[in-house]
Amino acid sequence: MANPEPGPSLASAVQDLAENDLERLMNEAREAQLENPVEDASVKPPSLLVWAVVAASLVLISIAIHFLWPAS
Repeated sequence: MANPEPGPSLASAVQDLAENDLERLMNEAREAQLENPVEDASVKPPSLLVWAVVAASLVLISIAIHFLWPAS
């Protein structure tokens, strides 16, 4: 004897409960955010000098390998 599959009413009821829980959690989070807002952290832009030094050192290493590596 096969077990009857749950009808769409049970699945929709479970989905409604999940949506209600999600909506309740989202509302609580919004209220908490309004009561105690999180400040944005100050973002420092990346320094181009660091990237220029890295690029220059890689170029110099490449040139040194090209000219100083013994040919075989």
